[in-house]
Amino acid sequence: MAILKAKEYFGVIGHNKNSLNEVCHRLDDKLAFKIIPSLEHIKKLNGSLGAIAYVMDCHSELHCYNIETISRDFSKKSLYILSACISIPMLHHALKLGVKDVFHLPMNNQALTNLLVELNETTDIDCFEQESITSDFMPAIEELISHPLEGLFELIEQHFFDAPSLKQASNSLYLSPSRISHMFKDLCGVGYCQYILCRRLEESEYLLRQENSSVTNVSFAVGFSNPSHFCRSFKEHLGLTPTAYIKKELGIELSCLYQRYQKLRMELLPITKIQQAKNRRLSALN
Repeated sequence: MAILKAKEYFGVIGHNKNSLNEVCHRLDDKLAFKIIPSLEHIKKLNGSLGAIAYVMDCHSELHCYNIETISRDFSKKSLYILSACISIPMLHHALKLGVKDVFHLPMNNQALTNLLVELNETTDIDCFEQESITSDFMPAIEELISHPLEGLFELIEQHFFDAPSLKQASNSLYLSPSRISHMFKDLCGVGYCQYILCRRLEESEYLLRQENSSVTNVSFAVGFSNPSHFCRSFKEHLGLTPTAYIKKELGIELSCLYQRYQKLRMELLPITKIQQAKNRRLSALN
């Protein structure tokens, strides 16, 4: 007699009712899910959960604790983070904890499709519908690391603070500056100068979280010519000033450009390189 495997569900847990309702409404009729009222209930439902989604509306120590607890106590379950507020440090932390993926709320059609496809391939959760992928394209990591511009990403990573010009890059890649510019935009969906700006802002997020950091020192360390320009750019793309960021004030609202950049960086920043990047960042402040 054949033994049927028990049905699995996508467990959804969160503390903010509005965010939780928004997610449930988005998942309704798309896959089999269950709302988990507390961390304690995960243990009771553990056998029937194929994966877990942690829903959060902002960054807080409570959210960090809950995510770390789920990651530690239920390490065999794929963990996803669905958050209304995403930052590069938060993505780094998620990578270290082994989080399967991080999605920005509200979820667009492409993000939902990616989630459904992955759950369908890696779990026994019933996925009722897989929406067609939209034009919100993001390159696969295989394409990025085998592309003629592969060397350019390494060059940027080493020298983003002094912004190598396209002319300088052309000498290393044996391509014309205009050709590099067009290839970069076609591959990444953002312009070369936009990528440099976002890379500096990403670095500044990390440095601003260090003890005794100052806005002026950080602005010069990441390559801005003056602190005022840095503050304007930071406010434009993260929704609050560097000073407010240091104080861990709420209100981060990422620009569309910075959100796209973050997804791209998730492809370009393997976990094995994170520690190397941190060592270089700390030496930049000395």
